[in-house]
This record gives sequence, C-alpha cells and structure tokens, in this order.
Amino acid sequence: MKTQNNLLQPPHSFSQFSCKNPVNQITNHQSAAKMQEIYASLGEERELALLFLDIRNFTSAMELRSSYEVIYMIRKLFVLFNHSITEAGGQIIETSGDSIYAVFGLDSTLKKAAQSAVDAAYALLHDVEIFNSAYAQPYFNLSYEIGIGVHQGKVVVGQYDLVSKEQMTVMGLPVNIASRLQGETKELNNSLIVSESVYYLLTEPKEAEVRSVTLKGISTPMNVMLLGNHFHTKTVINDMDLNYYLGISG
Repeated sequence: MKTQNNLLQPPHSFSQFSCKNPVNQITNHQSAAKMQEIYASLGEERELALLFLDIRNFTSAMELRSSYEVIYMIRKLFVLFNHSITEAGGQIIETSGDSIYAVFGLDSTLKKAAQSAVDAAYALLHDVEIFNSAYAQPYFNLSYEIGIGVHQGKVVVGQYDLVSKEQMTVMGLPVNIASRLQGETKELNNSLIVSESVYYLLTEPKEAEVRSVTLKGISTPMNVMLLGNHFHTKTVINDMDLNYYLGISG
C-alpha cells in the first residue's frame, strides 16, 4: 500500500531528465567529433624551433639608393640566407620584404632543432659580414645589419590552399614570441636573441648575458639570452670567405 509520501514522490527526479537528455548527449558528441575533425584538418601539433630575421637598415638603404638597387641586393642576400638555413636543416616558411621566418625540427628532435636554429643564426650573421665586405660596401657604399630572434614551442603545422597552391603554415603563440624576440634585438642592441628555453637546449652554449624582457602582447616577463654582437661592429673577412660567398650568391 502506497503511503501519502510515496504518492507525492515523482517517479524520476528532474535532474535525471535534464542530465541524461539523449538529444543533448547526441548533439554534444557530434559537436566534439566535428571540432576534432576541424582541428585535424588544420594541421598537426609539433614542437619546433622558430627563427625570425629582419634586415635592420633596409629603409635607410632605400633612401640612399634606388629601389631596384636595394631589391637586387636583398635578393642576393636572401640566396645566402636560404643556403645557410637549409644547410642547417631548416625550412623557410615565409619571406616578407626584408624579413624571413624559418622553422627547424620538422625531421628531428626539439633539442637538435634548437641547436640547428642557433647554428643557422650564426651562419646568417656571417653571411651579412661577407656580403657587406664583398659587395655592398665596395659597390654601393652600403652596410647591412640583421636582427635574429629564436624561440621554441608547440605549434600547429599545416598546409594552406592559397589560390590553388598549397603552402606550409606554422602557427601558434611560440611563433609570435619568436617574432617579438627579433624585434627586441634593436632595443637590446644585440644581433641575436634567443629565449632561455632555447639556450638550455643547446649542446655547448657559449657564455651569454641574460636579460628579462616584457614582450608586446605577452602578459608575463621572460628571460632571454644575448648571443650576438652590438650593431655597427667591424669584422675582418679573409679572401677565402669572399670567394666562397660570392660564388653562392651569384
């Protein structure tokens, strides 16, 4: 015999209906599956080393020489840069005017990628020294300088179909940080700045000055290592270097 309390008690609580609504479950499951499908189509998450390079005095060169002369020299420089980056195991993702964005580690470990990126950075700095001595200074009375920033981290690597031509993209917060580090080279008067995390991945890191910087768009300060030289320094180049680099750049 049912008591009065039993008669007043509903057969199922409201929470049972609301939490186990089959329509909601199916919709949520489909949404999650769809998002996973979308994410997979965007690319694969990888840990890479990221390098940004910018030619420091590109605009001032434009004021001194014709646009054709400057562009001609930049193209020659980019030939040298591409050679040094690919020799170190990197791949150029994007070039824009007087800047280059390259990644390392597509076919290696992160530790090796970090070392390769820094090795490439030193080679790029040497490329500029050779180019200035062999070409820009004697023929155009110009001297170029570059700033390089290197960072590492998890990024998304994918292929983007741009006007029926697939192009590799590598995106993520570490990319923005690497770009910001390149921008700090001017503020800190040093041609090569790497993040502390990159520095401690190096096999035999050279002694370096550590600085704390606050990057635009990044909420917390981060430590960086100064591995380059002050701008406007003179370097002695030997004849063997001159002949080798002139041959590469054409």
